[in-house]
Amino acid sequence: MYRPLMQDQGKADHLAQLGPVLYACAAHVTEGSFEKTDIGLSQIKRLTSIVDGPLQRLSLIIADSLARRLLCPIQGFAGALIHPSDYFEQSVLQTARCNLANLSPYITSGFVTINRAILESMEVEKVVRIIDLSCSTAHPRQWLKLLHDFHGRQGGPPEVRLTVVHDDNDYLDNMRTLLSNEADKLKIPFQFSSVIGRLETLDFSNLRNTLDIKYGEAIAISCSLQMHRLLVVDDKVSCSGIGQLQKMANIAQLKQMASSVYSPASTLSYPPTPSPQCQTPILLDSFLNAVRVLKPNIMLVMEQDANHNALLFCDRFVEALNYYAALFDCLNALVAANPRRADERARVERMVLGEEIKNILVCEGVHRHERHERLSQWAIHMDRSGFDHVPLSFRAIWEGNQKLMSFGLNGCQSKVESDCLLLCWGSRHLYSISAWRPHKGSASGSREHMLVQPQRRII
Repeated sequence: MYRPLMQDQGKADHLAQLGPVLYACAAHVTEGSFEKTDIGLSQIKRLTSIVDGPLQRLSLIIADSLARRLLCPIQGFAGALIHPSDYFEQSVLQTARCNLANLSPYITSGFVTINRAILESMEVEKVVRIIDLSCSTAHPRQWLKLLHDFHGRQGGPPEVRLTVVHDDNDYLDNMRTLLSNEADKLKIPFQFSSVIGRLETLDFSNLRNTLDIKYGEAIAISCSLQMHRLLVVDDKVSCSGIGQLQKMANIAQLKQMASSVYSPASTLSYPPTPSPQCQTPILLDSFLNAVRVLKPNIMLVMEQDANHNALLFCDRFVEALNYYAALFDCLNALVAANPRRADERARVERMVLGEEIKNILVCEGVHRHERHERLSQWAIHMDRSGFDHVPLSFRAIWEGNQKLMSFGLNGCQSKVESDCLLLCWGSRHLYSISAWRPHKGSASGSREHMLVQPQRRII
């Protein structure tokens, strides 16, 4: 399994014991064995109490998810399980979301790249409408920086009209005040409008009215860490073609990983069951069709680059353990350099990332919203829905990479893949940033080859 970049020998010994126990416990849950699962959960609790570290904290969240998954078929509460607002106050939850945006070098770097791409697509426009569909990830810092960049634009700034979709009215009011005051100082004509809700609850039948878009505006759309929520499908229908032999093979794979002779590094090449979706899910297709009608100058998409949308629990478990181990390791490195931010990290791990993990591992069907997919899969969805890939410019990629390097963490890396940007911790891909615009004229042939070009590392 994933090995943290920062560890001493004592911690490494505990991690060597913890990994196999996690895989074994997941296999027991898949088999439905209460007795073996209980033993495994007790072992996890004992090992996580010895040393505090990122994998230990992650393991406690995963252990809770495994226990809930085993109980769900009996208690019948899988659908109602993952609703953070039910047990976190909205203000506390919103604070945790802001903590993630403030702490994460990846989200901050993503904002920088997205802003540069928007600026370049609006070089000569006089009236610019920016649509922020990032919902819980929306942050005023991104747009404060963009206002300053527009202020310095050759020929003067455009009139900026910003529409933000978010589920917290107080947060939107504060955002409106902050940005409006800054625009006044910069003498930039500015309008702020808001839509209460989430991306998946918007009315796609008339997106222009829903988002308060006027004719004649040049449109830029920014959507960070939200579009995966539109991939929701009824997995029971999709799973009908996967037989018991496939499930048993996955259990056997988990048990092999749990054996003491299994090489930890080899889990990174574990072959997951590919996503079964042979067509774009209805909700995502409806959204992209509505966006295409708007004819935006550019659409920027930032997503978790992971295969958390596999049908089988075993596949999702392996992918989630490795992905979030890398992410927790990164946050741990950040706090090691600035211990005063430990409370922020704790809120992020428990209220934001922890809830994502539970949704991935516990929920199924329409209740599973955290359906992260890799960049290559997003390219297929976008092409099928009538979008062309827009290469990120050298400057957009360079600025994003420079911001990432400014955090001073050796593990932070970036890669360019077919003029899209991948943000990584070590060799593990964590986030992708890509740009799109509607096809000109009739839809062309498939562009599924787009993301198979060789990678090159930014130095």
